[in-house]
Amino acid sequence: MKQPSVGILGVAAYLPPNVRKNDYWSDATVKTWREKAGRRAEKLIAALEAENTDGARRTLDALAALATDPFQGSIERRVIPDDMTASEMEVIAAREAIERAGIQKEEIGLVLSHQICIDYINVPSAAVVAGKLGLPSSTMVMGTDAACNSFMLQLSLAQAMIQSGAVKYALLTQSSTLTRFPDSGEMIDAWGGDAASAVIVGAVSEGRGILSSAHHQNGNLWGALLCGVPGKRWQDDRCVIYSIDREANLDMVVRMADCANAFVGEALAKANLERSDVAFYAAHQGFKWLLPVSQATAGLQHARTVEHFHYTG
Repeated sequence: MKQPSVGILGVAAYLPPNVRKNDYWSDATVKTWREKAGRRAEKLIAALEAENTDGARRTLDALAALATDPFQGSIERRVIPDDMTASEMEVIAAREAIERAGIQKEEIGLVLSHQICIDYINVPSAAVVAGKLGLPSSTMVMGTDAACNSFMLQLSLAQAMIQSGAVKYALLTQSSTLTRFPDSGEMIDAWGGDAASAVIVGAVSEGRGILSSAHHQNGNLWGALLCGVPGKRWQDDRCVIYSIDREANLDMVVRMADCANAFVGEALAKANLERSDVAFYAAHQGFKWLLPVSQATAGLQHARTVEHFHYTG
């Protein structure tokens, strides 16, 4: 029997009402950051100049344009209220996604969640979300942790579960509460914001939905960006965002756009499509420059997109 096509039926997002603008940080702090930004840019540009690729050249130009901006193009970011949890944001987004999908919540058989800065140790957000939504006790729940690839992993897992007939609909939730981490004193403090999103996945008509996917990992870059306690175990003290492998961090930034080009090409080839067929392009916006640079490197300048780093971090 032919497997059903699977696609996205509903999408929703929640942004907290609190807004933190760049003037939240003192002039003295910003001055220090500005000096560090210049030194950081010099290292990145030197590394990029050694790479003779289209992605590296585009990245170099983008970094040079932001070389003295410690905020890296961010103007404001949303901040979660003190009395709110990340899973509560996910629930709000989930309710809207369910309504937009036009399904009954009782038909959801799988909930997958990913949190940056988790609410609880060893309790996946998926379980909390399912409980607060009043989903059936038979609903499978699981936390998924693949850093910036977590949503794509969720989508692939949901697709497989639905095509196997194990579940009818899947709810995927994601949240970020980066402002909950204590200040590290570094520029990265200003780059993160809080938000949640939710997606309903289910069967769609033939020829629609997910056509292909491409997943890659590089386990050698794990030390590029971490959430933990520098020099200690994470449970020993307050966690911050930091790096223990500057070379890996540098390598990651240098190769981002070229990796995007390769993986976009792989996904399109699997779907028997050309780059000219793409009408909309979405990308992780860990930096202001990442979306436009990766889009251009992948040859998708013609596609529509949405940029939000400047007001969400």
